[in-house]
Amino acid sequence: MYLPFSSNDVAPINLSDAVLSSTGGSTWLSSWWTAGAVTAVCLLVAVFLLLFHRPLSRKRPGRNGQPKSRNRFWAGIVARIAGVLVLVLVAGAFLANAYVGYVPNLTAGGRVLAAATGQGSDAGAPGTVAVGGPGTVGSVGMPGDTKLRVAASDAWVYTPPGYDASGKTRYPVLYLIHGYPGTAADWFAAAQIDQTMDALIAQNMVKPMIVVSLDVNGGGQRDTECLDAINGPKIESWIYTQAIPFIDKTYPTRTDRSGRILGGMSSGGYCSLDQGLRHQDTWSTIISFEGYGDPGSGGKSAFNGNQALIKAHSPSDYLPTMKFTHPQAFYLDNGDRSGVARVKKLADQLKSRQQKVYYRINAGQGHTWSEVRAGLPYALVFASRELPGK
Repeated sequence: MYLPFSSNDVAPINLSDAVLSSTGGSTWLSSWWTAGAVTAVCLLVAVFLLLFHRPLSRKRPGRNGQPKSRNRFWAGIVARIAGVLVLVLVAGAFLANAYVGYVPNLTAGGRVLAAATGQGSDAGAPGTVAVGGPGTVGSVGMPGDTKLRVAASDAWVYTPPGYDASGKTRYPVLYLIHGYPGTAADWFAAAQIDQTMDALIAQNMVKPMIVVSLDVNGGGQRDTECLDAINGPKIESWIYTQAIPFIDKTYPTRTDRSGRILGGMSSGGYCSLDQGLRHQDTWSTIISFEGYGDPGSGGKSAFNGNQALIKAHSPSDYLPTMKFTHPQAFYLDNGDRSGVARVKKLADQLKSRQQKVYYRINAGQGHTWSEVRAGLPYALVFASRELPGK
């Protein structure tokens, strides 16, 4: 890990190996050892299918003493080729997963499957959670809005140990945005945020908070960049008129800006920066993993190529001259193989505007969920420090 870059008003975040090892969960399914073993097995089976079989050219008698048909001859060839292709796909999937880290273990795999099939558990507004035990994870149905062209969706929600559903305790909320392609389950499957929260809360390093992972696709899979598309879903408006009010109504949340944190990964990292900066009355702390300073191709599509609108939603363009109505705190995190210069520029711009900035680079990491898992404990500690109260 490189030394972090931070503004002078940010205390260093030093986490011991013992703390880091307690966060997250097993990553055996996305390890290079697992990928290597699976690839080796697939290679051996593929070689067997291609080389070790009885000669195809020999006509062998069938049940009635007649030669096997030519159709069966070609069927055997096709079956073996199909088998080899399946093995190649399996090996490729494991190798890709080892790099991206999207499905680190079977629990994560189950959550990805649940999100893909719409079978996530509907936790609604959970009841009281026992102190000292783990927090709870579930999904809750979020309202859509036909006028905004946003379909109903599921948000994944974490409630901390000791959670009191009666409303006597008001909890800060961390809202999280997935990347593209992605779903609301990604922060709980790939990032394992619930396990990291449990570990850090148990060690009194993070205050208890509710975590809400939103689906910002608007229906299907779209690179919305959390924008109000001209001819598509208006995600930005949906977040403030539907999503946040619904969560505040359903859970005992703190409804002031000091109790709201916004974070995201990749396009979600851009979303957290752009939304946080342009809605300072709503957000106090911003977390951006693998983010960037403009909406990219998703923005071009949303705004039909309108350059004025794109610049108006590009932090790298408007940061130098924008007005800050409230002080904000920013945690930026990316791998040393992924956009260091562009994220460093954003950190410099924020620092020059006298905002709190903590910028961390993960050595040996790229634009992956493995990078997010590595930096997530630091991000949560940073965000918790910015919450009011002890």
